[in-house]
Amino acid sequence: MRKLKDLIKSISDGGSSAHSYIVEGRSGKRRDDFLMRLVSGLECTDADVNNRPCGNCPACKQAAARTSPDIVYMQRSGKSGYKVEDAVSFTERLGMRPYGRYLIGVIDEAELLSEILQNKLLKTLEEPLDNVILLLSTSRSDELLSTVRSRCSLIRIEEYDGYLGTEDERSSEEMKEGVALMLSEGRTFHKFREFAEKHIKTTEDAVEYIGLLEEDLREKMLSSAAKTDRVTDSIEAAEKTAMDIGRGMDKNKALKKLYLEFEGRSKNT
Repeated sequence: MRKLKDLIKSISDGGSSAHSYIVEGRSGKRRDDFLMRLVSGLECTDADVNNRPCGNCPACKQAAARTSPDIVYMQRSGKSGYKVEDAVSFTERLGMRPYGRYLIGVIDEAELLSEILQNKLLKTLEEPLDNVILLLSTSRSDELLSTVRSRCSLIRIEEYDGYLGTEDERSSEEMKEGVALMLSEGRTFHKFREFAEKHIKTTEDAVEYIGLLEEDLREKMLSSAAKTDRVTDSIEAAEKTAMDIGRGMDKNKALKKLYLEFEGRSKNT
């Protein structure tokens, strides 16, 4: 089993010749945690590379709060995927100089990139500027173009110590049951509130829950029986809720609001 700190050290010390990486793992808390620790470790200013991420330096704190000017997340403005303007803004930002050690570009759920957008990113992936690192996070790397995959090194989260375990799997199954409570036609707020009080105790739990909710909704989009407009609106509402929580909104209020939006949408269809 590999260690994340060794990966951070390899990239930081120049042991890895790659500048672009595909980070593959199931969407949810573990993948989010892995990515956060990876970008924090690369930006961390602790003198001891074996101690990165330290969690205490300004770079680590900015990474955790998503306020670092050197960590650029591609914004997704489409209801079900990325748009051309999202990619243009992203690549333009990566053409600037970093304030710290690296300028890190992150594309979450990269499998949602259209073929056109993936082709537009090829040059950036193959010839990034010095001190630029690109991370494409996905649960299905096989859905990316072969030309994209060939320009990236593959990082499988499950191969790293601490990112695969029965406790995590059990927690994920419980979260899936909570997703069913949100989406079922016979939903009741009382049952959802009981679930949330028992299983969604932290902001990270809320983010994991919303990630699984979005994943379930996208699977429904592939079903001919699904009402596409309703599903895409629900995905957009879930994404907005995650952003609200990230900006500091109380997770309980945010999830209650999302539940009521889903309930209202169900009654109106």
